[in-house]
Amino acid sequence: CCDWSSDVCSSDLTACENASYDSPAQVNAGAGIGCSIGKYRGMDRAMKSGFGTYALEAGALRVGALVAVNALGDVYSPDGKPVAGLLNPEKNGLSCTIEEMFADATLAANLFTGNTTLGVVVTNARLNKTQLTKVAGMTHNGYARAIRPVHTSADGDSIYALSVGSVPGDVNLV
Repeated sequence: CCDWSSDVCSSDLTACENASYDSPAQVNAGAGIGCSIGKYRGMDRAMKSGFGTYALEAGALRVGALVAVNALGDVYSPDGKPVAGLLNPEKNGLSCTIEEMFADATLAANLFTGNTTLGVVVTNARLNKTQLTKVAGMTHNGYARAIRPVHTSADGDSIYALSVGSVPGDVNLV
């Protein structure tokens, strides 16, 4: 509950007091609790998804990403193979959202069931607003490689980029 006479909410204080350098909980925790994927045929054939993180370090430069995957589409591995998403009618394997969309050639009912994949890229590189906008834009390519279809009219996909340091770093490397 917030004390509106103050500039700080007690929930903000609690978050600060609980801050740590421990890895955040992943998959079905935090932002990932209500996430699902493969929702083209409705929640009956959708799969649970969740929240994931990844980080890299190159010398003094650090870059991390956090993503809550809540998409209409299916998820693919880096080698292009489907790993999760729309279940087949028997629910014993995967179907392909894109193939089912093409087969229908019509709009499926109720695609707007809360499809929004949210991500943040954080770096200690000293980047300005224009460079951070570029990082966020380039990061959408990761969505396109991993989620199919992505950025549909039923998705509200967003990525934010933050600079929290002063390490010299090339925007293209970040």
